[in-house]
Amino acid sequence: MRFVKSFFLVFILWLLLGVLSKVVFMAAHGAVIDIRTFSDSLQIIGHGLRLDMAIAAYLSVVPAIILAFAVWFSSRSLVFIWRAYFLLISLLAVCFYSTNTVLYSFWGFPLDSTPLLYLKTSPADAFASLPMWQWLVSVTGILSVTAAIFFVFEYVINPKYLFARSSQERYGSRMGECAVLLLLTAFLIFPIRGGVGTGTNHTGSVYFSSNIKMNHAAVNPIFSFFESVLHKVDIRSQFRFMSDEKASRLFDSMVYTTLRNDNVTDSLNLKLTDNPNVIIIMLESFSRYIMDEGGRVKGVTPNLNALTHEGLYFDRFYANSVRTDRAIVSILSGLPSQPSMSIMDMPKKSTQLPSIARSLGKNGYSTHFYYGGDTNYSNMLSYVMGTGYQSVVSDKSFPSSQVTSKWGVHDGIVFDRILKDIDGMDSNTPFLVTMMTLSSHEPFDVPYKSQFSDEALNAFAYTDHELGVFINKLKNSPVWDKTLVVLVPDHLGAYPGHIDNYQLWRYEIPLIMTGGVIDEIRTIHTIGSQNDIAATVLGLLDINHDDFVFSKDMLDANAPHFAFMALPDAAFGMVNEQNQVLYDGIPNAVIWDTGLHPGENIDKAKAFVQKLYDYIDGL
Repeated sequence: MRFVKSFFLVFILWLLLGVLSKVVFMAAHGAVIDIRTFSDSLQIIGHGLRLDMAIAAYLSVVPAIILAFAVWFSSRSLVFIWRAYFLLISLLAVCFYSTNTVLYSFWGFPLDSTPLLYLKTSPADAFASLPMWQWLVSVTGILSVTAAIFFVFEYVINPKYLFARSSQERYGSRMGECAVLLLLTAFLIFPIRGGVGTGTNHTGSVYFSSNIKMNHAAVNPIFSFFESVLHKVDIRSQFRFMSDEKASRLFDSMVYTTLRNDNVTDSLNLKLTDNPNVIIIMLESFSRYIMDEGGRVKGVTPNLNALTHEGLYFDRFYANSVRTDRAIVSILSGLPSQPSMSIMDMPKKSTQLPSIARSLGKNGYSTHFYYGGDTNYSNMLSYVMGTGYQSVVSDKSFPSSQVTSKWGVHDGIVFDRILKDIDGMDSNTPFLVTMMTLSSHEPFDVPYKSQFSDEALNAFAYTDHELGVFINKLKNSPVWDKTLVVLVPDHLGAYPGHIDNYQLWRYEIPLIMTGGVIDEIRTIHTIGSQNDIAATVLGLLDINHDDFVFSKDMLDANAPHFAFMALPDAAFGMVNEQNQVLYDGIPNAVIWDTGLHPGENIDKAKAFVQKLYDYIDGL
């Protein structure tokens, strides 16, 4: 029964590879995961076995079929097929496991379909965060580990010996062994499915701890990746927490799209008439954490700090998510981040969204989008062009001598290009200029040396410096007096290291509205998030925003004021004056629930997400 023995060896070896990947993952992220005892490690491995066994079962199906053929046929072709399969799958498995280990440092959640989006839209940029030497080391390491795994299979199961002797067996023995193999192959459905109960395997099957990162460590990244890929288009059925009637009732209390009435008490009586120019600058990875006002790091952003005293500063403002593609849509279209997908990956839907550009374009504005990198990255180009931007400037718009960053053109050069373009625009036509910065993204290879030895802080200091230069030049230009400038980060990123996605400060970012048309200096304490920018800007311009269902004018006292945030692993939260809650939909658990009225926002947050998915499904 050597073929049956080989069947079990294959399954065990694949299972051990999954376990070994967890050991490596824990070694790399032990401090971040907060593994304190050997028992913690054993629990991660033990609970993770369910999905590791599922993947081992999937990967054992093809070898089982080959073994069933080998019972009857002795062929060099079977040896070749066997070796080719194990070499290919070993390579893929190493890629999945190593990618999960590397990306967790940056993303804080298990591997999902997000890298597939980046590889699909712009393969070169997907690796732009890695210096060349790290890229070469990574490839060498992956190939070396793949070779080691392959030779372990060769040593434990010698296919040349195994398949060469099959013709010597008697007919009855071969018949019995083939039947056992087929039966064992059929039984693989049980580890694949997760047992015989009504519940089947899913990522949350291995969650066991109140420490969300231990749960992440237990997840098999191959399983979570394919679960994300296979389920990402299933919109309508996701996040069904309550009846449509209840969700609609709760949601209606959180929606306010009416144009602001300045006679309402406590509303800011400020409206900008005569179609002022609008400049929106989205700052890569900036946050309150690195600002003096935030109190954690000093001296990194002197220009941004100063601008908080030169207009409207929203000091209780939150990012919608932890990824740039989610943030751009939230800021420009007023659509909250989705906890299980990115609508930017769905051009047929994303291009139907309302947007600031589309609204201003209808009111006679020229609209322009600037990004120093590749706008094909994350389907950015299809989104910005599809939502009303008339021109797009990207890395391809600059001479190759200026494309000196891994991501493209440094922020200072792009700022200069904007000033040059503005100078050449028709002074009788108002404009919308939107820029997404990029220099404060890994690998932080900026042409600037500050007082900070930390590469990330130095990169932030560079972009802040260039922002200050840009604003000062703009102030000295003819357009300043009739321009509104909006400054907002996409999300906290890069600093501090080992960012905790499940802390509220992780989402604290500044929102600043300044420019020559803002004649009030005020700190606004109203709570809001990125999806509220669209209604607030359009409200200032006295332009209807009733098609921005999820956006609220933060300067309107009649509007409900709260912030929403979502993680790309089914977690989402809501913050208002009375309650701050973060809920994880995979283990169906509340991560934190604080404030004067604990629990008040849980159903509201669930209804908000449910209606968000209804809305996207209907696009």
